[in-house]
Amino acid sequence: MWLYHEVNIVSGDDLFIPDIAVLRSSGRGQVAMDIAEAVLLGEIVSPGNRRKDVIDRPREYAVAGVPFFLRVDLRNRVPAMALYELIDGEYRPLAAAAAGSTFSMRQPFEFSVDPADLLDEEAPVEDDDESLVEGGDDSPVEGPGGGN
Repeated sequence: MWLYHEVNIVSGDDLFIPDIAVLRSSGRGQVAMDIAEAVLLGEIVSPGNRRKDVIDRPREYAVAGVPFFLRVDLRNRVPAMALYELIDGEYRPLAAAAAGSTFSMRQPFEFSVDPADLLDEEAPVEDDDESLVEGGDDSPVEGPGGGN
């Protein structure tokens, strides 16, 4: 299996550019891949494309016979993930998790992550030195280049 980020996927006259694509074979430099090669297509839900990412794309991918659909929702600062499997022409939930828990899937490959880890945020800097806290010692604090 081959993982792609934003690859052109062709289904008849339609062109899709999913945020995540797992394909059966390598694209080998092709500009677009046939949807029949897709094992899993995924969308990262964005506020401007919510309807497309949540309703339209899963329906279109199901009609095309894509076995798995992955939704990653990073809105509202509470990341969540859900994996769906195509059964009888409809996607059925297979795995789901929100921030603070572990999203685990076994099909079409094994993968685990806490959805919170998908946010691109730095952890707050913790400093145990009371003199650097507001209202502490009035002495100047030197920067990386020293006080010169």
